[in-house]
Amino acid sequence: MNFLAHCLIADQATDQTVPELLAGGFLGDFIKGTVPADLPAPLALGVRLHRRIDAFSNQLPGISTSCRRFPKPLRRLAPAFVDVIADHCLARHWQRFSAEPLESFSARAYAEIADQRGWLNASGQRFLDYMQEVDLLAGYREPDVMHRGLTSITRRIRQPHLNSELAGAVEDLLDALEADFLGYFPELQQHAQSWVAPRLPGKPPYDQG
Repeated sequence: MNFLAHCLIADQATDQTVPELLAGGFLGDFIKGTVPADLPAPLALGVRLHRRIDAFSNQLPGISTSCRRFPKPLRRLAPAFVDVIADHCLARHWQRFSAEPLESFSARAYAEIADQRGWLNASGQRFLDYMQEVDLLAGYREPDVMHRGLTSITRRIRQPHLNSELAGAVEDLLDALEADFLGYFPELQQHAQSWVAPRLPGKPPYDQG
């Protein structure tokens, strides 16, 4: 999953009773390897939830179906493409998954992440600044924002020659990918809630698994 999905999944995993989970869900993209021992327990739980969701999503038949929809030259990168497209679908269908308006959620998410800014590395801090400046989370509703996210993937791996085929594939496949998303996203929400519940404050110590 991508930024918007990880933030919402973490936020809803505890009905907002542990706001650090949302921030930890964001940190999960910037903390690699062993979770730092000095990271506060709620943030560490958010990082581990991020990793759990990534691992669980890789096993979901709906996501596998989405990846297989891409033409063969794009299929190796399809999991990353599906993550970005999922954020677009989530933003488009936001009211199905949250009673809080998207703009309100995005502003709250930025504030909660900013409260934990000191735990981000330099790259994460720069990305947080950019994300706030352009309101990236709410911006995922717009197709142009989705396409910028997709082309950032091909740019990072230095394969911009794929962009033309990618744009055509997304145009052809978006309705089907959206239908896939509406099927698998509730599974991710439910899995996160059941995984987090026994690891919450009041059930010390925070589980390390």
